[in-house]
Amino acid sequence: MVVAALSLFGCKREPAPDAAPTTARSPVWYRAVIRGPDGIEIPFFVSAPAPGEPGQAIFKVGPHEVRTEATFDGKTLKAPMPVHQTAVDATVSPDGTLIGTFSTTWRAWGASSLPLTATKVSAPAPSALATVAVAGPPLDLGGPRTVWKIVMNESGNARLVVNQPHPGELDAVLYLDTGNIIYLAGNGVGNEIVLTGFDGTSGYRLELDLDKGHAHGTGEYIGGHKLDWREKVTATLAPDYELELDPNPVPPGATIGLPDLPEIEALEPGPLLIEIGGSWCSTCRNAAPLLVDLYREYHPRGLRIISLLYEFDDDRTIDLRQVEEFKKEYGVTWPVISVPGALEDFADIMPTGLNNLNPAGYPFTVFLAADRTLVALHIGFPASDATSAEYKRTAADFRKSIEKLLAGVKK
Repeated sequence: MVVAALSLFGCKREPAPDAAPTTARSPVWYRAVIRGPDGIEIPFFVSAPAPGEPGQAIFKVGPHEVRTEATFDGKTLKAPMPVHQTAVDATVSPDGTLIGTFSTTWRAWGASSLPLTATKVSAPAPSALATVAVAGPPLDLGGPRTVWKIVMNESGNARLVVNQPHPGELDAVLYLDTGNIIYLAGNGVGNEIVLTGFDGTSGYRLELDLDKGHAHGTGEYIGGHKLDWREKVTATLAPDYELELDPNPVPPGATIGLPDLPEIEALEPGPLLIEIGGSWCSTCRNAAPLLVDLYREYHPRGLRIISLLYEFDDDRTIDLRQVEEFKKEYGVTWPVISVPGALEDFADIMPTGLNNLNPAGYPFTVFLAADRTLVALHIGFPASDATSAEYKRTAADFRKSIEKLLAGVKK
């Protein structure tokens, strides 16, 4: 199920929300739709840069944004996302609609191209998503925020937090028990909810049919870069709770063996923080800004960090390019190492002692003592919102583990 897990959730990488400011102009927003082979639709919002000016394309789902450098001459939009190994290309039709493709070039999962259309909207409001095709009264979930226990027949348990600014208008975050996160937005009509998301690497769609009391529901989850992953889900309204993550199978004190690579052999002895992930992983990218801050704070006291990127690609030129894109995007100054190997080799190319973990839980933040024994292991990473309770708790856990690492280091 490793391939399925990656195809479904992918830890899809997204640039940090504060990667770059928007221009002073008011963005022109489009309701974009990518369509799967069977006609399934994934709506989201996109804004192109001003014609003829350098700028960014902004992909928006609820309050969450993904940004990438783009060009738009008024006729053709080109929005390459090199770290994602994806791109949006579209041309303006006579009626002003953008018509083009969302394409991926991931060799591990197979290249793909899905049709994309985008029509102008006045604002990126949930009502403009029109994810529910049927007419009817707007769904009222009974409050501005509800929490749902989600059971997925293939992928386990999840926690869905739904915000309802107005009846029928919804944005949500799906927290998976692997530690991964998916941002969604959409509409509710009658007893039906349809939430969709797009993170620069793939689209997502969660459909739920609720009972009359709006306390239980069943439906389907759709994902994957080809929109070809399907699984049944059930949803139950619940008091807010902490999702129990997959149990940590590696106890503190376990000896961890690092991949046999020249860059690792050249490392100086001492305590080490290792971030294991991929440039394609959104939760890995969520973690990058915090790690940059922690490195700046703790490196003078002896903290060393390395990042191991598992691209699962057979083209080393692409792998090394991804390393440079990752370092450039986040201002990373510590060693970033691309680990060669295909997805089917995962258990053999992971650090020994960690090779029974699932890459759908990326990133793995590994805190190793000088003798390469495990001090702490953190799986996954929350949304990169420094004000959220999950983010604050994770940042505090990281600092606590770093202090343990550095306790015996001479100042």
